Amino acid sequence: MPKRPVTLNESIIGQPLDWDLYTVSGVLVASAGMVVADANQVARLTARPLYRKVAPGMAGADLVERLRYVMQEYPLMLKAAGTAELEPGIRDLVSELTALLRLDRDACLGLARRLPMRDPAARHCLLTALVTLDLGEQVNQPEDVLASAGAAALTMNIAAMRLHAQLSEGRLQFSPDLRDEIRRHPEYGARLLETGGLADPVWLTAVRQHHEHLDGSGYPHGLRNEEIEIPARLLRVADFYAAKISGRHYRAPKAPRFVFKHLFGSERGRLDGYYSVLLPRLLGVYPPGTLVRLATRETAVVTRKEGAGETAGHVMAFMDVRGRLIKEAVERDTSLVNYSVTGVTEAEYNWPDIPWQTYWGY
Repeated sequence: MPKRPVTLNESIIGQPLDWDLYTVSGVLVASAGMVVADANQVARLTARPLYRKVAPGMAGADLVERLRYVMQEYPLMLKAAGTAELEPGIRDLVSELTALLRLDRDACLGLARRLPMRDPAARHCLLTALVTLDLGEQVNQPEDVLASAGAAALTMNIAAMRLHAQLSEGRLQFSPDLRDEIRRHPEYGARLLETGGLADPVWLTAVRQHHEHLDGSGYPHGLRNEEIEIPARLLRVADFYAAKISGRHYRAPKAPRFVFKHLFGSERGRLDGYYSVLLPRLLGVYPPGTLVRLATRETAVVTRKEGAGETAGHVMAFMDVRGRLIKEAVERDTSLVNYSVTGVTEAEYNWPDIPWQTYWGY
């Protein structure tokens, strides 16, 4: 029977629990009907992620299947570029991503990084859209504006998807002509969308401006400060972040802590400072889906943010020191020296099929 995350707070004090509560690995923590006595008991219960069992088909029970559908449908939808079919299809995908984030944001963000997806350029845009939607909701952007920003994230590279995939996979080397093509893709992308009949000014402007920088060093138009619209600023921060935490053929993924250092360091003055500061608070320094090496030399995946996100939060060790898949993944407390995080890593091509969804309780 599938499990779904449960969030408890002090409002439950003095009330009976509605469900049996389990750990992600299925260990019963508390039984339905138990009355929560005080804040200390709440703290003990919530020291690790909690889950309840649900019957198949209940609301939210198909999160993984729905996310898989989006990941499969999105690259196919891009083939409608330049036609009237693209806009409604992309809007439907954005609506679904928004719903999935609200069902279980940690699982949605984490699984979007880990479930199989052939095209790395498409995965990058998908991750950027999720971060844009999540960040935009936290700053209370109007729903229609946020939906357009999410759509812009899914189509920001629409004029250069093959080029981005080839660069990601190391099949192209930079040249002056290639650099010029990259610098033109935001404008070409917006024009391609207009060719298909798109007239949404928020969507089009965000695509045109998603590589502009506040100091005027961006492209294609060298805009500065208030000339760059808010949705484009959100999108630029999300795009930068998603690119850096993902591995490429020519480089390993950057540790999120390193990425945030750049947001506050070398990129300061170029990207919007408010969103750059908010992002690590929202996602934590090891966001869901990050693969980490532990002091035990096990490999683990970060599943859920904890507190202010200053640590790795909750992780599931799934691979042992010899690189063998652990039959039953086990929770590790990274606050303990024995299980501390020693670095980040990325999935290897020769890894076996990994049941990622089970690490989030699905």
